[in-house]
Amino acid sequence: MRIAVLSDIHGNLEALNAVARDLGTCIVDEVICLGDLVGYGPDPEGVVLKVIQLGYTAILGNHEAALASKRARDWLNFQAKENNISTEGLLSEDCLNYCCELPTSVRRGEAVFVHGAPPDSVTIYLYMMKQQHIEKVLANSSDKLFFVGHTHQLKLVSLVDGEVIRKKLVPGIQLLDRDRRYFVNCGSVGQPRDGDNRAKYLIWDSDAWSLEVRAVAYDIESTAKKIVSRGFPQAYADRLR
Repeated sequence: MRIAVLSDIHGNLEALNAVARDLGTCIVDEVICLGDLVGYGPDPEGVVLKVIQLGYTAILGNHEAALASKRARDWLNFQAKENNISTEGLLSEDCLNYCCELPTSVRRGEAVFVHGAPPDSVTIYLYMMKQQHIEKVLANSSDKLFFVGHTHQLKLVSLVDGEVIRKKLVPGIQLLDRDRRYFVNCGSVGQPRDGDNRAKYLIWDSDAWSLEVRAVAYDIESTAKKIVSRGFPQAYADRLR
């Protein structure tokens, strides 16, 4: 089984289109999106329609949760909250309902896919999880891989001889140890925050027990101009560069 894992597309249709083209050169059995299809970016409707059209599996992110619940919207900072209201206005009723009805997690084999933290949090960042919590999950779970997003950064976290080891993921193939359990922080398609402005996604090969990080260039300036033309904060455009 080969599963492509995309996270945090954030309304960036140019980045999603570039990733979809790149995926066309790969062999995968399924594509799973780890939430935050929308938010920050200028094309939430286009991104949601593209994900549906391509048959990708998607789960709930905090920006979708904020569309579904005023309480969840209040978890966002002021700027993101205002953007969420604007994003809602750019979505058709069908796409809005799709976003609001997404599941909080999915499981494939020995892997769990969730936006924030297992079992089903859309708000907890991996870097916020206390050492003891990470140790407990990795030491006691029957699952071996936990794919998460939310931070927009690539990271591999494992437990070795009782010590939590954090390792930066970079483009290329990484072989995993079948005897370990891992958190895999999947980076971001639409708004990476790792110093490399290319769209990032992963391919998990359950037979080879490997991860491949793929980094894809796209037309950043087109997205940035649309962000500004929407009246969204300039910072959202600058962050892409």
